[in-house]
Amino acid sequence: MVSEKVRSTYHHGDARNALLKAAGELLEQAGAAGLSLRQVAERAGLSRQAPYNHFADKSALLAELIVHGFDQLRRAMESSERDGTNAQDRLRLAGLAYIRFAQSSPALFRLMFASELVDPASHPQVQAGQGAALAVVTGIVAAMADTADAADLTLAAWALVHGYAVLCNEAGLEAPDRGEERAALFARIIAAAAAS
Repeated sequence: MVSEKVRSTYHHGDARNALLKAAGELLEQAGAAGLSLRQVAERAGLSRQAPYNHFADKSALLAELIVHGFDQLRRAMESSERDGTNAQDRLRLAGLAYIRFAQSSPALFRLMFASELVDPASHPQVQAGQGAALAVVTGIVAAMADTADAADLTLAAWALVHGYAVLCNEAGLEAPDRGEERAALFARIIAAAAAS
């Protein structure tokens, strides 16, 4: 039986958010492969049909989680990089925020780049979310490099930090407390490349 609180919340239009919250929790517990719309509905305290009122299928739900993930990542990088004293320091802080995000939400982070589960071409909002997160890095790198080199250096910065985060999460490369040191190293590499 659905509790009065859940029923009341549902009628106020919070079912979508309740489903997303439940899906995020289940994602971190069981991973994307182990997540089903039925489990999400049960976790949210809603009927089994409720997810289909908001999401066409599991892929659409996962796409929405990815969009939220990229938004969280973008906000974390923006918030962190504002404290930087120069472009290299801003890049270091954004990189550290990226690493910390990956470490704090490993299943969501993995899903955000799992094109075998959610085809970005079928979900343009995923591409837009990723683009908005990448724009933070692009803006910082643009302050460091000639316009001609900015795109390549942005890709290099993203690849360095992303690769490190994946290696830490998936292969246990290093202890999480090395993130700050590595983010500083990556920022120095990009700054040196921008200066050359």
